[in-house]
Amino acid sequence: RRVSPGQCLLVLLMLILTLIFLLPIVLTFSTSVSTPEGLLEHNAGLLPSGFTWQAYQTLLADPRLVRYYANTILYAVTGTGIMLFCTMTLAYTLIHPTFGGRRFINVLLVITMFFSGGMVPTYLLIKNLGMYNTIWAMVLPGAVSAWNVIVVKTFFKELPGSLLEAAFIDGAGHWTTLTRIILPLCKPSIATVSLFIILQHWNAWFDGMLYIKDMSLKPLQTYLRSIVIVDSAVGETGMTLEDAVANATADGANGAKIFLAIFPIMCVYPFLQKYFAKGLVRGSVKE
Repeated sequence: RRVSPGQCLLVLLMLILTLIFLLPIVLTFSTSVSTPEGLLEHNAGLLPSGFTWQAYQTLLADPRLVRYYANTILYAVTGTGIMLFCTMTLAYTLIHPTFGGRRFINVLLVITMFFSGGMVPTYLLIKNLGMYNTIWAMVLPGAVSAWNVIVVKTFFKELPGSLLEAAFIDGAGHWTTLTRIILPLCKPSIATVSLFIILQHWNAWFDGMLYIKDMSLKPLQTYLRSIVIVDSAVGETGMTLEDAVANATADGANGAKIFLAIFPIMCVYPFLQKYFAKGLVRGSVKE
């Protein structure tokens, strides 16, 4: 098969973009496994300066990091389950022409894509509802995303109407039709929305900083922000040799923390990538 120059250029562009996206990950991992002495001599590049697993051994033995990891997994799993349930049921409701309020709900969904209540009203609402400093402050706000509902609704509308009619004729109710017929046929949409939701909850550092006061309930990303951004703002002037070694050790530990934070998502994405690409394209072409 002949390959056109345009296809070669596209492949080359994709390879360049892939290398650009992989470079920060490689540099972070290289820093995390470098020895403090090696980092003092020169910064880690594509290859580490020396080699040690000490940073990972120290972090995995720290009960605080394990606690923050468990919090983030709990928030991601619980939030993803709640958002998937709300998204699927709402999208299923909006595809039925017999539902009289579907136009009004569609308008409300579109409005939320352009306007929000604001940070202060949202904070006061969460506090007045008693969700402040609880798990519900991390999983309930934003349980319905207009973009996700539109993507899933578009998938549902592509299914033949005769399929749903046959299900109702055979005695299937709405819940049976949704769970036994529609959802098995819409795995790409579920994978696409699931990846969006998981990333949203996994990276919710601002919500953890705003709504969670108890340190034992903080998510991992909020903890990483406090040690990476806040600590890096401290000046390095007038450092002694001991300070420099401690700073190099901290750089390796911070690199290990960042890599541990992104590693689960890196493991999940390859299994969802096929469905994600298909769902993103199909869900955005036809409405």
